[in-house]
Amino acid sequence: MCFYSQVKTSSEIVNFALKLILMNTEIKQLTHSEIKNEQKTFPIAVLCDSFQSPENIGMTFRICEAMGVQHLYLAGDSPTLPHRKINRTARSAEKRVPYTHQLDTASLLMQLKSEGYTLIGLEITNQSKDIRTFDFQSFDKIVFVVGAENYGISAATLSILDATVHIPMYGVGSSMNVVTALSIGLYEITRQVSALINNL
Repeated sequence: MCFYSQVKTSSEIVNFALKLILMNTEIKQLTHSEIKNEQKTFPIAVLCDSFQSPENIGMTFRICEAMGVQHLYLAGDSPTLPHRKINRTARSAEKRVPYTHQLDTASLLMQLKSEGYTLIGLEITNQSKDIRTFDFQSFDKIVFVVGAENYGISAATLSILDATVHIPMYGVGSSMNVVTALSIGLYEITRQVSALINNL
């Protein structure tokens, strides 16, 4: 009885009930300690084809760690560790993602091919497929190749790839930040691969 002791009309009862509901459904941000991700690693590697920005390398480490990437390859002229700017933007993800730096991109790609990887580039080409409809589930192991900020994937690298995919865009521009594009690409790949694993 004391619960409603100060509520005198039906409208007050309704308003009081709504306040209680809102109190119980308030959206609040979770702290890091409250978030428990389903930790897993996918048979996916990322290869950076001569990135120019160390900050983009750092952010690539971070997105690779978040999306369960198995290995990161820093190829060609890409900056590598140790590097203050990479460390700052990676926020310790560089300690959790295995990586390799190799100057000869072509040799690295051919080696990965011989190990059974399918090489898929994120680039708009005359043969690229819409990433939303590309069947990533058909491949056991994938190397997802992303190109330099200003020039994209080099012609030499494109000639070695098995396929290319692109992200549909609806504005005037035909490109976006390379790590933004990588994030979208990895989300789609892991979405498909996760669905396949869950159905086994």
